[in-house]
Amino acid sequence: MNVPNPKITTDELPASRKIYVAGEIHAGIRVPMREISTHPTAGETPLPVYDSSGPYTDSNVLTFIKQGLPALRADWVKARGGCRGI
Repeated sequence: MNVPNPKITTDELPASRKIYVAGEIHAGIRVPMREISTHPTAGETPLPVYDSSGPYTDSNVLTFIKQGLPALRADWVKARGGCRGI
């Protein structure tokens, strides 16, 4: 069976940029957003939307697909008592 290698986007997406918004309850949690540019003639500010693409589309993050993602929430999970019931 010939299975193609999927192309993984590891760069910025066109007409937008990745931003992070600090949480209101937990300021240390940054919510990933994508600020989408509007056409210059629209005269409108960029539109922020939730971005679930992960760090792969953040040009400020160097990712290694085979290593997986860093455990950013490990300390938070431990502080809550670990992964009970999983």
